Amino acid sequence: MGRHLILTVHGIGEQKPGETVDQVVGAATTWLDGKSRPPIEVERGMIELAESTFDGSPRNAELFEVNLRKVSKPSAPQDEAMFAEVFWADRSPAPKGTIKTVLDLIWVVLALGYLAMDNAEQTHSRKGVASDQPNGRYTLAAQLVHLFTWIFFGAVATLNAYLLIGAAAVMTDRIPVAFFANPALLFWLLLALYAGGAIAGLRRIQSAPTYLRRVFWRGISGVGAVLTLCLVIGPLGLGIRACVPSDTITCPPALEQFVAFQIFLLSVFWAALILLTVILYILSATKLEISDTLTEHRRLYPSICAGMLVFWMFFISGLWLTIEQLLATVPGLSGGQLQRLFDNNLRESIETLSVAFVAIVLLGVVGVGLFAGRKTYKSNLHTRNGLISRAIVNRLAQWVFLFGAIVLVLVTIREIATNQQFEATCNIGINETNLIAWALDRLACSQGEIGLIVLGATALMYRFSSFVAAGLGVARDIVTYAIRDKCFLRKDLETRQRNYPDRKAIDERFYRTLHYVLDIFPADHVTVISHSQGTVIATQMLADPRVQKRIGNRTLTLITMGCPVTHIYQRYFPEMFTVTASQLNAAWFNIFRQDDFVGTEIEGGLIFANRNIPVDPGGHTGYFTDYQVWKALTDPAIGFDLFNPTPQTKQT
Repeated sequence: MGRHLILTVHGIGEQKPGETVDQVVGAATTWLDGKSRPPIEVERGMIELAESTFDGSPRNAELFEVNLRKVSKPSAPQDEAMFAEVFWADRSPAPKGTIKTVLDLIWVVLALGYLAMDNAEQTHSRKGVASDQPNGRYTLAAQLVHLFTWIFFGAVATLNAYLLIGAAAVMTDRIPVAFFANPALLFWLLLALYAGGAIAGLRRIQSAPTYLRRVFWRGISGVGAVLTLCLVIGPLGLGIRACVPSDTITCPPALEQFVAFQIFLLSVFWAALILLTVILYILSATKLEISDTLTEHRRLYPSICAGMLVFWMFFISGLWLTIEQLLATVPGLSGGQLQRLFDNNLRESIETLSVAFVAIVLLGVVGVGLFAGRKTYKSNLHTRNGLISRAIVNRLAQWVFLFGAIVLVLVTIREIATNQQFEATCNIGINETNLIAWALDRLACSQGEIGLIVLGATALMYRFSSFVAAGLGVARDIVTYAIRDKCFLRKDLETRQRNYPDRKAIDERFYRTLHYVLDIFPADHVTVISHSQGTVIATQMLADPRVQKRIGNRTLTLITMGCPVTHIYQRYFPEMFTVTASQLNAAWFNIFRQDDFVGTEIEGGLIFANRNIPVDPGGHTGYFTDYQVWKALTDPAIGFDLFNPTPQTKQT
């Protein structure tokens, strides 16, 4: 008699409940190479389990679907197989609609800060303190990355939010009613909006669900309070702090003075972010002390921070340029105060757009070259140099972000040195000045053309918002697994491990699914089949003592496909994602396509060399129904069988 439990764990994407388990059941019960099988019967079931203990906190049970497929053979009813699905795609759903897609894009760029924090904390350790003890990861690099994210979320993002709120208020002068033409109305409207924002931020600080969201609401509260005060004492209010005209000084209108102050604050914080990024690059060059056998570059956080600067500048500039275009083309909106503000202040507020654009173009060139190289050498790609075999976190892309950071520094230094009075010389030849000055001049002089291109890219995002939303899913799913609840930089390892609410919820789904299914189906063999991000979940949970206790003495087989466990997660987040073979207590087989851009070989001696099984090129998706995958699974080396799988030697 054979009783076989097959647990499926899907990867990143927009899967529907039951989709993965149906794919595995379908492929497992299909005649392979036309070889007939005895008829089988499939019973479909579904139960909703609680994500956490139902103890009144929260008051309503939070449920998730577990889809079950029980397979039996009428000719041998004593043989049964139970397929169960660990479903988690609903933890990071794709946005619906253009506006939500744009907001999600901005959020994903900001949330990359979580990955930077994790990488900095887990690749630096404090001298004289064990890394798993309190303050063991309280290093200068980790502190500066946290400061970087605080400034990004709490100052740069919030100032842009208030500028958008203010822009909406200023547009009231376009309403053809005499009441809205009263200059005093704008003051009171801005006062209400900014003071209201400060109060709303104060109220949301405690209720915000995650660490950086609380930082954002602290910024909304603090920046809102500062802007409210400046509004009251500034030229729009009491005039205590305002430009005083003289024979030599002509003061701009009061509203322009107030907007100029906000842009000045934004420039200061932006310069601080650029400076911090440079310091982080320097700190990343310090000696690495990680006790494993993985090679190559391990510190990713400076590139993440530089990437956040580049992508933020590109997308936010596109948003502002779109608003400017609407003001210029939509009847009834042009000619107002807001358009004058754009004409006088927009150039200063997006002065680094050209740098971001060049970095994006270079990333595109790297991407095209990488795609062409991987297409040409797709056979045995995993054996080639990392510059072509690695698609995610490719070193060439990291060098592009380093280049972007250096150029941002040069632009910032020149602006500070000239007290923001610099005017680019657009017609000067390369032989008439130094190379750096000429290149910076060309960037500045191309701002208008670059703006049009960015505007076009924004329009394409609007037109293909559903495609953009799908592409965002990859980044969003990875970021979701890294979102933390509190700072906890100075805490011990055990406390920090509990600080990831979405990760904890996803891992808990694995445990509760396994626990329930073993209650109703006393299996004698357990096989876990996982793909992509699901392999990370599977390895983490099989290393959990609770899971090992629940499995008990049953034979256990782990199948990973397109697996990024060692070459991404263990390499860049070693403290949280390093597992050992003895922890897993399983016969582990890793199947990967030779051109897979996410998953490749398992490194570091975690599995026997012949259990890294390459199959022909085919990309990263579609493993669960891949013919070559199932040929490998049913090969005697793995010995997968619907009812009576062959026990294999465990790696120890």
